Amino acid sequence: MTTISKKFLPLTAIALLVLLTGCKTELYSNLAENDANAMLSILLNNKVTAEKTFDKKAATYFLHVEESQIPQAVQLLKEQGYPKEKIATVGELFKKEGLISSPLEERARFIFALSQSVQETLSQIDGVLVARVHVVLPENNPIDTEIKPSSASVFIKYNPAFRLEDMKSDIKLIVEKSIEGLTYDKVSVVMVPAQFSATN
Repeated sequence: MTTISKKFLPLTAIALLVLLTGCKTELYSNLAENDANAMLSILLNNKVTAEKTFDKKAATYFLHVEESQIPQAVQLLKEQGYPKEKIATVGELFKKEGLISSPLEERARFIFALSQSVQETLSQIDGVLVARVHVVLPENNPIDTEIKPSSASVFIKYNPAFRLEDMKSDIKLIVEKSIEGLTYDKVSVVMVPAQFSATN
């Protein structure tokens, strides 16, 4: 190999890499690292040409795929419940915007944070695509003789490939143990299988 050929070989490799990267289209942005890794794994395991990139300035991940494979990629990720909905943390919800928060605002934040926390737990179950939890914590007056019980309603959309209907009692138990003052019989769970179109 001549000296000139050796000099231009790295430039050729770089140009080829740029060309290959340029063929891909951004599919999702602003991803957390764990979500980006999981999504990349799903796509690669299903023979979808994909790559993950990181923006240091924004501290976020991006997912790119071949333009011709976008419909297949979106469908595959949808069937696995990706991209995951961002769950607000208790710290984010309880940030003080003003000097004083009313008891009503504090209570609303607490109930919403509690719902989000339980949703996050349920979302970790394999096959769960969407989890929604609505918590009701009545304000009981100490002088009242009748105590109003807490209650919770849960909505689960799941991948029909997973037999999550068999886990309904476990899901009710998770919710019951996550909320103080809640009893098993006051937890209602609705589970709906997702409908997927055959695109791949």
